[in-house]
Amino acid sequence: MSEKKRTSIKDDFTLMAMLLIPIAIAVNVIGGQIASLLKLPVYLDTIGTLLIAILAGPWVGALTGLLSNLIHGIFDPTFIPFAIVSVVVGLVAGFFSRVKLFSTIWKSILSGILIGLLAAVSSAPIAAYLFGGVTSSGSTLITGVLLAAGQNLLQSVLTASIITDLTDKTISCLICFFILKSMSSRYLSKFSLGTNYIRKQ
Repeated sequence: MSEKKRTSIKDDFTLMAMLLIPIAIAVNVIGGQIASLLKLPVYLDTIGTLLIAILAGPWVGALTGLLSNLIHGIFDPTFIPFAIVSVVVGLVAGFFSRVKLFSTIWKSILSGILIGLLAAVSSAPIAAYLFGGVTSSGSTLITGVLLAAGQNLLQSVLTASIITDLTDKTISCLICFFILKSMSSRYLSKFSLGTNYIRKQ
């Protein structure tokens, strides 16, 4: 029964998960707007997606990532094509959570590195071929420096994406780890994967 609950899409969409989705989207949009306005070399737009994926599973995370980018696209249309990247982040984080890869600080760092690499590989072709390497994120500056150094467009964008995504996703996963640590066992138990992070007495 427990295994069925872990793998059922329907069971992941609990009432608490549904209530948390709008909050997670708001966290993503606000974080992304701050990073965009300040031209930071990180994105800060997947913290909500990561957290809800860790708690409620990959499908809830994927939906949250998709909706976040579509809503964010109202303010900045360049976010819309990158919705697929947010879906990948949500899916991978959820599957990682099923095997408790956010239970310690070192596992969270490893998860951030792996998710960052996947995000970089999936986002680089979009940034390179749809936008010529120029987006609203701070990684555009790194891309410009690499282009000036003689790298071709895709290499420059991929290198910039790896640098920024590794940093961004590692920081985001660590933030999620500390949020999980602060949650009560009673609250965690309301999510399909939350029980993975209930501290033993």
